[in-house]
Amino acid sequence: MSIATQDQPTKAHSAAVDMPEPLDPEHDIDAKSATWWVLGGTVVLFLSLWVMLPIFMRVQEEERIRKVDTTPNTELDEVLAEQNAFLHEKANPTRKTLEQAMAEALRK
Repeated sequence: MSIATQDQPTKAHSAAVDMPEPLDPEHDIDAKSATWWVLGGTVVLFLSLWVMLPIFMRVQEEERIRKVDTTPNTELDEVLAEQNAFLHEKANPTRKTLEQAMAEALRK
């Protein structure tokens, strides 16, 4: 089997032509323009953060109110019912009133 060789075009000359000259003013970066773009971008960034931060805080507060403050607290209701039953002698094993227990604790 023979390997066919193909002529490869040389691109050494065309690559050198496509590169801009080192001191070409058309392709140089303008420092004054770049500085203004960076400063303008920074100002826009901080102004947008200044506007969005109160909005974010308001949404966060509304979510906290919706998820935490307005949900029914079943655990608290269960504990209060249990403690009230204990204090009103329904589930009190010693059958002492609160005043009797406090008087006994103060005597010790």
